[in-house]
Amino acid sequence: MNILLSSVGRRSYLVRYFQKALAGRGLVIASNSEANTAGMLAADHSFTVPQAGENGFIERLLEICQEFKVRILCSLHDWEAPFIARASDEFHRLGVIPVVSSLPVLDTCLDKYSTFEFGVHEGIRVPRTALGLAEALKQLEDARLSYPLIIKPRRGQGSICLETAYNEDELRAACLLIQRKISRMESNRLLAKSGEENLIIQEYITGTEYGLDVINDLNGRFAACFVKRKLAMRAGETDAAVTVDHPELESFGKMVGEKLGHIGLLDVDVMMDHQGPLLLEANPRFGGHYPFSHEAGADIPAALIAWAQGRKPNPEWLRVNHCVLGMKDIAILRV
Repeated sequence: MNILLSSVGRRSYLVRYFQKALAGRGLVIASNSEANTAGMLAADHSFTVPQAGENGFIERLLEICQEFKVRILCSLHDWEAPFIARASDEFHRLGVIPVVSSLPVLDTCLDKYSTFEFGVHEGIRVPRTALGLAEALKQLEDARLSYPLIIKPRRGQGSICLETAYNEDELRAACLLIQRKISRMESNRLLAKSGEENLIIQEYITGTEYGLDVINDLNGRFAACFVKRKLAMRAGETDAAVTVDHPELESFGKMVGEKLGHIGLLDVDVMMDHQGPLLLEANPRFGGHYPFSHEAGADIPAALIAWAQGRKPNPEWLRVNHCVLGMKDIAILRV
C-alpha cells in the first residue's frame, strides 16, 4: 500500500500522518515542483515534477505510480486536481485510486462564482455575489449589494489578491489592481480563463468563522464532519483553532457533502452570523485546518487506506475530541 502525495510542499505533517497510518506496511512518496521543501524531506521517497499544466506533469506522476506500485494518489493543490481528474482512467489502469473529485465537482469548488451558484441552487446560504465590476455596480445601484465589499479572483486560493473596498473609487481601483497582479503572476493561466470575467465581488460578512472538514468516502458518500472555530489566520490558512461540538454546523457540513458528492476530504470555510451559517469557500483537498482535527483524534489518512482496501474505517478515526486547542508552530529544519 504505497501512497503518493502530490504537491506536498511544506506539509511534512501529512507525510507523517500517512506514515503512521501505514504502520510500516507501505511507503509515502512525495512529489513537488520544488525539491527543497519540508514535505519532500519527510517522505520515504521524493521526486520533483513539472508544475500542473506544464508538459510532462501527468506523465511523470504516472511513471512514479507505476514504478512504486502506488495504490492511493492524494493531490494537495487545488490547481493540479483537474489535470489528475482528466487522467483518472490512466491512473485506474495502473491500479491507482486518485483521491480527486470529478471535474464538475472540482469546477464547483475551484470557481468561486460556481460555488455561489451551487449554494443558490441547493438552498445553501452564500454571500451575495457579483461577477465582475459592471455587475457589481449594477447590484450596488439596485441595493442588492452595499459597501464594504470583498474583491477576489474567481479562481484564486489562499487569500491571493484579496482586497476590501469601502466606496466606488476603492472598488474600481481594487479591480484594476487585482487584474494587473494576475496578469503578472506566473500561474495566471490557472488563475484566470481567457474570455471569462475573472473577478468576483462579494458582500462583507461579519460573524464567527469556522472551518469544517467534510469527509466523504471514495464513492462520494458522506462519512463525517469535524467543526473547528478559527482563532487565527495567516496567509489565508488557519493558524490556530479549537474543535467544537456544534450540531448545526455538523448538519450544515453534511448537507454540503451530500449535495456536492465530493471524494475524500473537503475543506470548508463557513461564517456564522445571527441568521446561521454561510458557505464561504469549499476546497476539495486536505486543507490548512485538517491538522487541528487530526490532533484532536481524527485519522482520515487511515480511513482512506481502509476504504482503498475495501474495509470499513474504525469509527474512532471519524470522530474528534471537542475543546482541543491547536496552534501551528514555526520550526527550522537543518538539511
